[in-house]
Amino acid sequence: MQAGANGISSRVDPTAAPAPSCAAEFRVAFITDVAGLRSTADADGWRGAGEAVRDKPCAHARLVVPARPSDYRRALQASADAHEELVIAASFLLTDDVLDAARANPQTRFVLVDPLVATPGLPNLAVLSFREDQAAYLAGALAGMLTRSGVVAGIYGPEGATDLAHRAGFEHGARYARPGVRVLGAYQPASEGAPYANPEWGATQARAFIAQRADVVFGAGGSTGQGALLAAAQAGRFCIGADPSTAAGCSLTSTVKFVDRAVRTTVSEAAAGRWSGGQHALGLAQMAVGLAPLRRPLPEDTVSRLQAIADLLAAGDLTTGA
Repeated sequence: MQAGANGISSRVDPTAAPAPSCAAEFRVAFITDVAGLRSTADADGWRGAGEAVRDKPCAHARLVVPARPSDYRRALQASADAHEELVIAASFLLTDDVLDAARANPQTRFVLVDPLVATPGLPNLAVLSFREDQAAYLAGALAGMLTRSGVVAGIYGPEGATDLAHRAGFEHGARYARPGVRVLGAYQPASEGAPYANPEWGATQARAFIAQRADVVFGAGGSTGQGALLAAAQAGRFCIGADPSTAAGCSLTSTVKFVDRAVRTTVSEAAAGRWSGGQHALGLAQMAVGLAPLRRPLPEDTVSRLQAIADLLAAGDLTTGA
């Protein structure tokens, strides 16, 4: 249905509805950016919200897709005014608006999923961030175990917080798995076009590292990293991506964030009365990050060692350097 003339569309998830015998409902508003469920992260989060309420007869989730960025704040405020028990800002594009909404509505519980920048802690705002450094550490460990030349490389975006986490994790993981390995790396320079959107530079940098004997390439940083992966594949080298959607042709695997699991857990805990605002850094211990299924068979001892490293990271017995 159309929610008035404000350009915001809304629908109720049919997977769960309040039962007549419910003394109280638990209502969730899930607000995407203008891309709606065309955004992979938003679609994953919505799936997690639906899974959380599916088996709860007194809970339901409502999807809100603003038509314009100027509608983000209005959608958040409308959900607070409707006394939703939980209001989820599914995209980092809503960061400023959800911060303002949380400050203006201290009795409403908000969730922000995977912001790009650090956000202030608020008691009624849960910020879900992902330990991408841990996933990158696993990528580096795999690279270190598989390299034959003793040289691996990473290509990253323009030295933002995520890029720093990717590089630190990858390099520490490679050196842990193979002490003495040579690890090459480069951030996309400011002079090389739009951030995260220069596959030509990424490919050129990957070829330069391959010329220095790198035989496993980790490509992070949007389409910039995708260019690096393509160049590695064309050269017959192993490659590991930093996002399944941009690393589909990669020969080994990619790091992944399980947004659906993070949202499902958050909604379930709130419904059970275990709400907690503030920063939530979710990693291997919460099964919120990891590697996608391997795309080629690997020796059993390699897979076993990789799992052992993941267990050490989850237990806090290894640090990523990030």
